[in-house]
This record gives sequence, structure tokens and C-alpha cells, in this order.
Amino acid sequence: MAVAELESLAIIVRLTRCHDQKSKTLDEFYGELSVSDEPVTRQIGQTMLSLLARLRTLPGDRQAWGITSHYRLGLLATDSYENPCFVTVVALDERNYFVEYLMPEHVAPWPRAYVRGEARSEDEAIKMIQTGMEKSEGWSQR
Repeated sequence: MAVAELESLAIIVRLTRCHDQKSKTLDEFYGELSVSDEPVTRQIGQTMLSLLARLRTLPGDRQAWGITSHYRLGLLATDSYENPCFVTVVALDERNYFVEYLMPEHVAPWPRAYVRGEARSEDEAIKMIQTGMEKSEGWSQR
């Protein structure tokens, strides 16, 4: 996917850690993983740091707050863990990304239904994250 196509979907400009997990920034959290002695953990940290950096360079006007759980990154539309993670990302390495988004209630077949997909590149993962933010409608009222 061309950079111009990604930028046309761009919706994130600010991405920070949810205040409920204030002990470390997102970069500090994944930075610690990126220097782990365990190779898989180290790869996850490095891949997530790259993904975060790319998301922050995209033009856009929306704020997202990140919350982490077992290396997963949940994207919130408000700065509170009590609100739903509208998009969740797992990045194992530069060829294995898993992105899911919470379906809006008016189209979901049951409460809290998610759409899940896999990406094989960072560009694909970014497009999926952007699509998830749009389709979840989590940011549409903000």
C-alpha cells in the first residue's frame, strides 16, 4: 500500500498512555520489552515501538489513549480504562500483526462482538488499525 493511501485514511495524531497506567509511557513499556533477554519478547517490543512511531507520524486530528495487557495494546477513545478498547493490536514481529475492533452495537450480532484480522506487514497493520477506528465508531462522537 502506498504512503499516500495510508495518509488518506489517517486518523491518529496523538497517542499516549491511559492515565490509569501511569507508571510508564507506552514507549517505556515496549522499550523494556525490546531489550529483553527473551528473543520473542524482544521482537514484540521492537515491533510495537516501530508501529507506535508510525502511527504517531500520520496526519490526523484524533486522540487515542493506549492501555496494555500482556503485550497487547488497546486503543481507547477516552482516557479511562473503564471505557471499551475499540481497537486492540498485537504485533509479534514485522510479519505477524493481529488487529481487532469492537463492532458498534447497532450492527453487532451480539453484545461486545469483535472483528479480527491478521496483517503481514506494518503498512497493512496501520491500515487495519485506521479502519478499525473508523468502523468501531468509537471516535465518531469525539
